[in-house]
Amino acid sequence: MTVLAGSGSRTDSVTTGDETVTRGKVAAMTRTDYADALAELARAQHRVATTGQLAAVGVPASAVRNLCAPGGRWQRVLPKVVVLGPGPLTADQRCRAALAYAGHPSAGAADPAAAADPADGGAVLTGAAALALHGVGRAPFEPVAGGRIVDVLVPRDRTVRTHTWVRVHHAAAIGGAHYAEGLPVAPLTRAIVDAVRASCDPLWLRAVLTEAVTERRVRLETLAEELAAESLAAKAGVPETLRDLRAQARGPVPEPLRALVRGSRVRPPLWRPVLRLDGGYLGAPDAYWPREGVVLAMAAAVPAAREGHERLARLGLRVLTVPPEALTTRPGQVAGTLREALDSGPYGPVDRIAVFPGAG
Repeated sequence: MTVLAGSGSRTDSVTTGDETVTRGKVAAMTRTDYADALAELARAQHRVATTGQLAAVGVPASAVRNLCAPGGRWQRVLPKVVVLGPGPLTADQRCRAALAYAGHPSAGAADPAAAADPADGGAVLTGAAALALHGVGRAPFEPVAGGRIVDVLVPRDRTVRTHTWVRVHHAAAIGGAHYAEGLPVAPLTRAIVDAVRASCDPLWLRAVLTEAVTERRVRLETLAEELAAESLAAKAGVPETLRDLRAQARGPVPEPLRALVRGSRVRPPLWRPVLRLDGGYLGAPDAYWPREGVVLAMAAAVPAAREGHERLARLGLRVLTVPPEALTTRPGQVAGTLREALDSGPYGPVDRIAVFPGAG
């Protein structure tokens, strides 16, 4: 990082580590005045700072203007927000810059354990960026948080407004916020609501809502109430998804299915595991044999569940769907098909599929 110390008739440069400090005989400030504090600020906040923070550590306003000029070593990315380096911003820096613009005092603390309650900071990430930080597979961090828009949530009494690529949402209170990857994020349900409000892709909304309920254990009725309270329950893709999720709500794996597997003389499967492909949510079938890539599931009567089975089959896994009546009228046939499938595997990209304990 280059720190300008003012203008003068002659300058010399001193390099310490990865920092170059330029000092002039008539400089108003010296390295010991602010360079160490500036380096610490840059380290703690991933090179994102407000002009107020720069002034507080002693960086002259003239130096900030010079460094942020066209071709300079810094860049002013939002009003009163500076990135202390050139080039494209990372997804992390975009999130920190958005938070700094919206009023978070430290633009995301480097040490969350030492930071204050994020809700006290006046701004948290929400929408797709927060979903990514919550680990929702349908909202990958780089493409979403590093894309054009970053959503932030602020208290209703704050006057900050949406600006260029920062979309500001207001709420009466921000409860349950916490840090993820060093960044303050809204509660998962609130982040989902703001993502639904901002998205124009019904298929993406369906995927996010389905993953939230089936994998992240978000209560379906709580989510439905929050969407209704924000007048989003009728948005394209939302009513159908909520209806299918209600119909898909499952109890334990049916005992007849478990009994059929036990009587088939095959290795026990994983019951209701959560499957993820390259980090993205795949589904939670009734039974799965990870080495063979074989899925066994009760035939689904609702569209969302059928789509889930079809998605696994398109991936190349061997998906055996069993009509409920077949468990009693054709158990031997089902068992034989299962043994044949396991003996003929593996199917699909089993090495890329991560398996996590589910509700089985």
